[in-house]
Amino acid sequence: METFIYIVKYTFIAALAVEVVLIARAIIGLAVEKARAAKSAPAGE
Repeated sequence: METFIYIVKYTFIAALAVEVVLIARAIIGLAVEKARAAKSAPAGE
């Protein structure tokens, strides 16, 4: 029973870590995209 609890606990922690990485990747991608759009907009005017 103790082993099962450890497996569930560490699986949850691993899944949480993966989610944090995915969210960070999405935020960074959005920031880069926004920076590119802001940089190219004044050049087009």
